[in-house]
Amino acid sequence: MRERYSRFTLMSCLMLLPLMGCQSKISPELKQCAQQNYQCEQSCQSQSVDATLTQQICNNQCIDEYNACKAQAEALNTTN
Repeated sequence: MRERYSRFTLMSCLMLLPLMGCQSKISPELKQCAQQNYQCEQSCQSQSVDATLTQQICNNQCIDEYNACKAQAEALNTTN
């Protein structure tokens, strides 16, 4: 449940940033990671009709991919 909440919070923040005028605080690389994560989760949901173990495994893979992408984005931004 915590993972779902954190993803929801991240996506909500990303959607609100343009409205708040502080879009520049999140790097384009991190935005790309969030978009890829959203698409991955949507794919998991479309593959399963209900909440199954298969869907949970798929969601966990999305989280792992997002975490790896985020780590790369943060490393890239610290070297700049």
